[in-house]
Amino acid sequence: MLKRTTNYLFQTFGSVFYDMKSAGQNSATISNTIQIDNKSFDSYYYSSTSVYLSGQSGIVMLVVSKDGINYSEFVIHRVIRLNPGVYFNFVSISNTSKIHIAYAPTGLNQKKMKVPYIYERIVSKIDLKEILTCFYQVRKSNYDFPGESHDFYELTYIDHGSLHMTIDGKPYQLNKYDLIIYYPGQFHTQSTDEHSTCSYLTITFDMKNDMDASLMNRVFKTRKDIYNVLSAFMKAIQSKEYLSEELALLYLKEVLILLYQFDTKSDEESNINPMQEHYENTLLNEILVFIHNNLFTAFTVEDLCQKFSISRSSLQTLFRSNINITPKHYISNLKLNQAKLLIQEHKYTISEISDMLGFTSIHYFSRKFKLQYGMSPTDYAKSINQ
Repeated sequence: MLKRTTNYLFQTFGSVFYDMKSAGQNSATISNTIQIDNKSFDSYYYSSTSVYLSGQSGIVMLVVSKDGINYSEFVIHRVIRLNPGVYFNFVSISNTSKIHIAYAPTGLNQKKMKVPYIYERIVSKIDLKEILTCFYQVRKSNYDFPGESHDFYELTYIDHGSLHMTIDGKPYQLNKYDLIIYYPGQFHTQSTDEHSTCSYLTITFDMKNDMDASLMNRVFKTRKDIYNVLSAFMKAIQSKEYLSEELALLYLKEVLILLYQFDTKSDEESNINPMQEHYENTLLNEILVFIHNNLFTAFTVEDLCQKFSISRSSLQTLFRSNINITPKHYISNLKLNQAKLLIQEHKYTISEISDMLGFTSIHYFSRKFKLQYGMSPTDYAKSINQ
């Protein structure tokens, strides 16, 4: 799944704001709105000062890097302020896009990439053309099918019992919950012995593009996730409801994808709820954006719980499991870091900075600052002047 710039992982590259005013864009910056349609690039931009970006139309993928080699991808959402020194460029995910960019009069620099970036579009790599037949078959002992080959694919899933087979002369035995796919042109036989019976599902299907050979001549022990999809396939293929055949095609395609992914996923991983995972990530992202946009406002962890309808324990778990810090410490660290930046500007007194960032008192602010940085705000200000 694509990540948006509101994802907490983007914080290492910059900050996200609700509007350009909140982002603090300087009026002296150069502003342009540019139209893009490229799907690749071979160089990065970078600047010694902050760069501001916002999408105007279409869908824009922002590619960012700290070292000009390893990169991360984020779909631009809301107003972005990139940190100085971050390498970046973008492509249009939609056919065309417009993006607003603002930067210092000193301009943008460019760095040539060793390997060009090419956006990988989300398009189907498995083009399932047609389901030809679907049978549930029950075979008694001593069943013997002498064999055949054909120009389409055939999936066999064992529901009960055992089935002996040969594929291009090589013997196989499939037991309960085993699955195999015959490829076009493969000669295959099937049989049961005198002690065995077998019930199995056979699906024949055609593809617009050839499947690669990684699934050929391989017996799969069906996991729970594959079994559940096969069950849904059977329900859809027997239904008379409108577009139920479309569902059957989708379920069969899902089975094929799960077989391709078979070696990279355990049975336990297949039971993870991705919707719950996505919900938690999205909620955390929105909370972090709110915190960043309200640094100069006094609010508590309880205020966050109320605003986002989440219990304090759930909020604690959300922060600890994703960014390994409590909400209270996260907010404190962010405010103290902002205090350092304000002190460096020499525009405000220590007391004014404490009030601006919503600390309950200058004494509490000074104590927290010294605990974090090893010196008081006053001493830090003096050290800058030296």
